[in-house]
Amino acid sequence: MAFLLKVLDFDIGTSNIAFIFLEELLVQFKEVARVGEFVSFEACMDLMDLLYEKEETTILYRSPRSLAASVLVAAYVITTPKQRCEFPVLSWVNFVTSIKEDDVVESVGEILKHVFEPR
Repeated sequence: MAFLLKVLDFDIGTSNIAFIFLEELLVQFKEVARVGEFVSFEACMDLMDLLYEKEETTILYRSPRSLAASVLVAAYVITTPKQRCEFPVLSWVNFVTSIKEDDVVESVGEILKHVFEPR
């Protein structure tokens, strides 16, 4: 079986698991918050792509679930208009994932530095 998966180039690495968590979180977020409509799946995927362009960036995250939660919060911060940012996204992410708010804030800070740093 492992040989067949290798021949098919099947990969179930951290990025794939984080992708699944991110997709689930985004669906849940859109169900509970009207501002969730501002956070597009494409924006989240763009952030994931930027993070994986530098391999050392991926070691900053404690788990695929933590990475997914941080990407969702970063996408929320970037894409939601300032006057609509009233949803307590950090508390919600903590409630849904049990990831400490401080850990998410730290990771989001790193994501935003990576996204907005001059190239």
